[in-house]
Amino acid sequence: MQLRMPHLIVVAALTLLAPAAALAHAHPNVMEPAPDSTVTAPMHISVEFSESLDPKFSSLRLTDAGGTVVSKASSAVSTTDPKHMTLDLPKLSPGVYVVRWVSVATDGHRLQGSYKFTVK
Repeated sequence: MQLRMPHLIVVAALTLLAPAAALAHAHPNVMEPAPDSTVTAPMHISVEFSESLDPKFSSLRLTDAGGTVVSKASSAVSTTDPKHMTLDLPKLSPGVYVVRWVSVATDGHRLQGSYKFTVK
């Protein structure tokens, strides 16, 4: 089967646009504390995302292993680096903690996820 010129243009355009659509979601790139790590009690959680975040709809939350929210502070997206979000923490006791994150890219795409770390 031969493709006609208009069909080739459409196929080429879709091929070029597909990677851009995949990058429209803000995925966590660097997380501190790191997933599945064992650390001394951190003073804050820091997550660097792949895309700029909408600060109104993006958040970090820390719970203990039982699901109780540990930090009453609100997370914040950096005003100088819109890909970076932090959450200040109280003094953490030894145990397992779960970071729950919601990222909404500036184009409106929403993702959420979680990871665990342990305080020794």
